[in-house]
Amino acid sequence: MNLQMQIDARRNNNESSTKYGRIYPALYLKGCLSTGGLVKRMAEHGSLVTDEVLALVLAQLKKCIPELCSQGYSVELEGLGTFYPSIDCAPNAGKSDVETFIDTPCEDMIKGVFLRFRATGDDIQKLSSKYYKALCSFKKGDYVKVNMVEDPQTHKRTTWIERIPLDQWEEYKANGGSAVPTRPGD
Repeated sequence: MNLQMQIDARRNNNESSTKYGRIYPALYLKGCLSTGGLVKRMAEHGSLVTDEVLALVLAQLKKCIPELCSQGYSVELEGLGTFYPSIDCAPNAGKSDVETFIDTPCEDMIKGVFLRFRATGDDIQKLSSKYYKALCSFKKGDYVKVNMVEDPQTHKRTTWIERIPLDQWEEYKANGGSAVPTRPGD
């Protein structure tokens, strides 16, 4: 198996960091694949079932896993991993005695509820570090330049990303290091 990954160059723009200004490798992330996109991809892998059946199975997983986790179950998908619930306690959650705990509404003690996932199985565990790296080949992609723009009327600051292909870096520098700014969607 050879999984191709694009590695971009990204500058650390955190002025309070001791590593400010250094260039680091960053994965090129295209976004999140929808359930429909996953179904289509699974079907492309030569599944014996139709897109519709795969979509129904995933829709049921989406309903059943949170329901079961809310009932206190963990849900293991064998060879893939386990979904499990956890809570984030509010800063004032710790009570001095059981009576005070009983009198305090749960909503006041719980800051958040999370549905977490832990990979399991030999094959999946190998996808978590050096083993996964061994399955991948890398190609260099773009210099990712994060630009800050301030609206002169509202003074609201927004960021947008400019991508300069690394194979065109010399041309970029020869033109004064300034590419024509483009915003996503332009």
